[in-house]
Amino acid sequence: MNINKKLIGIIVIPFVLLGILVFSFHQMWNDDTGNKSQIKISTNKEDSADSNEDYIAKRNKSVKDVANLKTIEAKGKQYQEINKYLKKQKFNGTIAVFKDGKLVMNKGYGYQDFEHKIKSSPNTMYLIGSAQKFTTGLMLKQLELEHKININAPVSKYLPWFKTSKKITLKDLELHKSGLYKFQASPSYETLDDAVHAIQEKGMDPNGYHKHLYNDGNYLVLAKVIEEVTHKPYAQNYYERLGKPLKLNNSAFFNEKPFQQHMAIGYYYKNNNLISAKPNTLQEYYGAGNLFMTTKDMGVLLEKLINNKIFDQSVTNPFIHEFGTKRYPTNYRYGFYTFPKYNRVSGMFNGQNFTGFSNGKYTVVLGTNKILSNTTNNEYKITHIFQNILKQNYDINVYGKKFY
Repeated sequence: MNINKKLIGIIVIPFVLLGILVFSFHQMWNDDTGNKSQIKISTNKEDSADSNEDYIAKRNKSVKDVANLKTIEAKGKQYQEINKYLKKQKFNGTIAVFKDGKLVMNKGYGYQDFEHKIKSSPNTMYLIGSAQKFTTGLMLKQLELEHKININAPVSKYLPWFKTSKKITLKDLELHKSGLYKFQASPSYETLDDAVHAIQEKGMDPNGYHKHLYNDGNYLVLAKVIEEVTHKPYAQNYYERLGKPLKLNNSAFFNEKPFQQHMAIGYYYKNNNLISAKPNTLQEYYGAGNLFMTTKDMGVLLEKLINNKIFDQSVTNPFIHEFGTKRYPTNYRYGFYTFPKYNRVSGMFNGQNFTGFSNGKYTVVLGTNKILSNTTNNEYKITHIFQNILKQNYDINVYGKKFY
């Protein structure tokens, strides 16, 4: 009997130890192991598509009506002051303000189309440019939590053909430290796939490796990784993971025809003349700059993140608050910024500027389609509104502090 017990122990113990080892490895694989996305992801195969273009073509046929947003302007003194300030600044665009999760201001100023005298309104959708990296970053984080990607794994694990002279990880891309040559858009790139292959072929700048060099190409490659691991186009992932579950009903990609009547035309000054910007390279920018949004929808997205509607609180807290820690060493992560007084998303592309600040108490989003000088741009205006009018001039994030 004793021999049998010893024999059983000899047989069982290695398996127990192996189980512990596997479990430990699983725990170490991701800082956020066990914390799942709060969003229920659609798995309806009937909606699947082979490409972004194919998926958008299906949406163009299925979307019949676009939700109509009404002007909202609270009567409080602060909101009257914001209105007065924007008029004095001759702001051209739309503002959305949330207080304690409630939309208290949503108003348009000027024109979304100067040539045809179409006025800006809460329905006006702006090309959000690099702020789209935020949506890409959120989907990337979801895939981490689903254990479909490892942020520290090389890109070549997911795109075997993406060979580079030095190892580039998904984290390198996410932090803009890949060393890839800066992406140059071209009308000859007809798809995201074309752009990513061009990025790979151009290769790496030996002087840029592991240095923070902002590059749209990094997030185009990440968008391709998202497509590869989900076996779905980027646009489909966006709608299934964010757009539909969060009811971002006034956001759309550049080629979605039912929404184009609300898409602002970008303008910039050249020799004191207002010139319209007519982009011809958006087809390659999935993941980094071809999404149009209303200011309200971006506000909703920021509010959902802060209030743990996208991730569990144990994931959200470090995700939005930490900087200067091992987990989040810099202000920038996953397409957005963490600063002491607020979280920030921003993009400027083809004559349009889109900026959002959020601190849990207030969320303010400004979209404009008229690019002005640095002293009167979105960043200047939104900072004044947030800190001087709304009095949100206190720290919510502390360098080096860990959040759980």
